[in-house]
Amino acid sequence: MTSDSAGRVRLRTRWDDCDRFGHVNNAAYLALIREATDRVLQPRPVLELAQIDIEFRRPLLPNADVDIDVEDEGERERDGFVATRYTFSLDGQTHAIATVHWRVDARAPARSLAPLERDLGGRPFTWSQQIRSFELGPDGALRPSAVLQWFEYAVYRAAELVGWTPSRMRDADFVTFQIGHALVIGARVETGDQLAIVSRIVELRRVSGTWHHEARRSDGIVVAADRSRGAFLDLLGNVRRPPQEMIASLLGGETRRG
Repeated sequence: MTSDSAGRVRLRTRWDDCDRFGHVNNAAYLALIREATDRVLQPRPVLELAQIDIEFRRPLLPNADVDIDVEDEGERERDGFVATRYTFSLDGQTHAIATVHWRVDARAPARSLAPLERDLGGRPFTWSQQIRSFELGPDGALRPSAVLQWFEYAVYRAAELVGWTPSRMRDADFVTFQIGHALVIGARVETGDQLAIVSRIVELRRVSGTWHHEARRSDGIVVAADRSRGAFLDLLGNVRRPPQEMIASLLGGETRRG
């Protein structure tokens, strides 16, 4: 990858990639990034996603022709990684921006998330996930989209455990809109491996919050970690404070149930 490795591709979003709100799901952006990368970087080097920082500014809808600008960050195989920046735009508006660190040397160590400046100290929720064959790519690496789907489910599971189902949130005129991920993919896994998914709230602001997720192997090694940031909205899309009863229950973690 050189300083000339830049370009723009136009890709169409798919109905199958959208969530129940009719928006392109967070995990589907990773497929768009991979396809844009494969089209721009020719001949394509061997790339494995090691880290992504992505900010969502406005949702993408199905069957939209989105322009994706791909440009490298000027890091040529630095410590076994290269960095590439992506801008998603539609009708002159930026919908998302992302920076990906691709692993180009299999010997390169796992990247780490930045230390938390402050930790709210939310208690954890934990569940178990067994690796399935379709969650690994052709190169044997864990699919990042699968990881984001585990972590998305972890939040819904936690909310339901403390009594806040999607229908109760709707009745309370409350929804969370995803505004960003800071995701790292580390140690490799095999089909059938059992992982512990551990999630807790680490930051809470007036109208936004952050979950910290980890997927750990049985030997304690962290396979993936994510800081998932969400904005609190009403059903019309206006910012609002979250239901305090819900937040208090989520901060208490799984140990306070019952």
